Parts: sequence; C-alpha cells; structure tokens
Amino acid sequence: MQHSLISRFQGALLGSLIGELVSHQPDQELGSSVGWKSLQLAKSQPKPPQSHLYIPQLSDWSKISTCGIESLIDTGRLDIDDWLIHCRQTQPSLLELKGKAQSSEAAVLSLQMALFFHENPEWLRQTIIQAAAIWQVEPNASAGVLAIAMAMAVMLTETINPTTLIPHILRGLGTQPTVLAYGLQQVQTLIEAGADLETTTAKVRREPANLGNRGDASDMAIALAFYCFLYTPEDFRLCVLRAVRSGYHNPITAALTGALAGVYQGINGIPVSWRVAALKIPALENRRQLTDQFFAVWLGVYDQNKIKGRYKQAAVAAPGVIQRRLLR
Repeated sequence: MQHSLISRFQGALLGSLIGELVSHQPDQELGSSVGWKSLQLAKSQPKPPQSHLYIPQLSDWSKISTCGIESLIDTGRLDIDDWLIHCRQTQPSLLELKGKAQSSEAAVLSLQMALFFHENPEWLRQTIIQAAAIWQVEPNASAGVLAIAMAMAVMLTETINPTTLIPHILRGLGTQPTVLAYGLQQVQTLIEAGADLETTTAKVRREPANLGNRGDASDMAIALAFYCFLYTPEDFRLCVLRAVRSGYHNPITAALTGALAGVYQGINGIPVSWRVAALKIPALENRRQLTDQFFAVWLGVYDQNKIKGRYKQAAVAAPGVIQRRLLR
C-alpha cells in the first residue's frame, strides 16, 4: 500500500480544487509559483455572509460536488433530493444547472461518488448513471463520467498500474465506438510514443468524421486529463501545469487532472507550497474538513466526536488491499 486511503481521498478532493484554481493563472510559465499566485488570487476575493459555503473562483460544478459531499456525510448514500437541498442552501442558482452539464463537467461534480462507492463496481456504475441523468444534457451519455470514476476506483484499490489504466477503462466501457473511446485510444498510443502536449492536444481534438455525434466535445477534456496525468503520474505539479497549458476546456481539464493525480499520489503528492496556500483559503480548508468527515462516514463511524479523529491514524485501505499476514 503506497498511500493511506484517507490520503488518497484528500488528494482527490483537494487536488481537483487546486487544479482548477491553478488554471486561472494567466501566465502559465511561472512554474511552481503558478499555484501560489492563483491561490492567493482566490483568497483575495470578498466573502459573502455564508463563508463556510462559499468557494471563491471555482466553477459551479465544483460547488455542486461539495454539496454532494455534504449530502453523503448527512445521509450515507446517494440521495438526489438531499443533494439538491444542499445545492439550494449553498447557491440557489446551482439548481438551474440541472440537465445542462457536459460529460467533463458531470465528471467534476460527481468525484465524491467515485470515492464513496469505489469498492463496489456495480453500485458505482449505478450511482454515476443516476447522477448523470439529473445533471447532464444527455442523461444517457455517462461514459465520460464512468471513465473518471473507474480510474479513481482502481487506483484506490491499487489493482492496476498507470500503463494499463486506459486499456482497463476501455474494456469497462464496452466496444461501441464513441468520441471518448477514440480519444482514450489516441492518448494511450501517444503516451507510448512519448508525444508532446501540443501534438497530443491537436490529435485528440481531431474527432473522426465517422463517429458523428456519439459523444460530446467535452469528452476530449476527459481524454486530455488522462494524458496529462499519465504522462507524469508521479508528479502532481507537472500533471496540473500540463493540463493548464493544454488550453482546452480549462479549468475543468485541470480539475479532473488534479483529481486523478491526487488520488494516485495522495495528499502528500501535492506540492507543499500549494498545500500551504490552500490552508489560507476558507473554501479549500472547508473542503479539507469535509473530506475528513466524508472519509469517516465511508468507514462507518457513527459518532465522530467520541473517537476524535483517531480513525485517521488507523491502517485503513480499500477492500482487498491490506492482506492477511502469512505466519510461518
């Protein structure tokens, strides 16, 4: 087990927000200072009275995801009505986005479900499809959301390595030719060839004419997020900066890249300077606290106050990762 499960949860849910905030930095050549300047910019924005519900400079899709985290903490299951109530309490206009999300946006707003239901592939698939039916423009076009969810699930269970991740996802999505399948196949080929970002972005965005409209354009953002992660899977900073430099469908591509890199590397994979900056932003600190509660609910903790966070020091992994020790 390379990283604790709570570290992976934190890495995914904070990594997505940090990726999104970094994407707002206009000067993409500042290297490690990009994250700090972007996060500082977010910190400087005025806060409304309900500051604990406010996420500065973040997309509405990330706000919906945070509401989903709160709902899962409250109910311990996917409850669409409760999720919508949290959205209304946070920002009533979020409800106007029902039926308007593209696939990559739906992938961002459902990241919490990929974590919460990761140990049961069939249950995960069902919840993702159910959520997609509420938020997406095309309620039956959930392949892109499933691709991100499946990738996060196998990384949590440590049952696959980066080099075989895309082939695994393609098998799970089936054999029907779609824009997403085309994009993922292109990414696998280009990574194996060591193709640079400019070449990859151009080729992935070139949708084959014979596919018609079997998918939407934002599926390409999902494919590029996989490329940006898989090109340097051990380096969170390079993953995110590559997504920012792609210039395609930002900040969503950067958010998805941050989530993939975060779940793979854990919270400690995120640069210290970015994590320190994040602690100074109420919205990200709120997400961090919610992630701890979220993880405790996933564990089945009934009363968090009684155990006072002791579960954070326990050796907890996804089902099947920690095996019984063989005694001789």
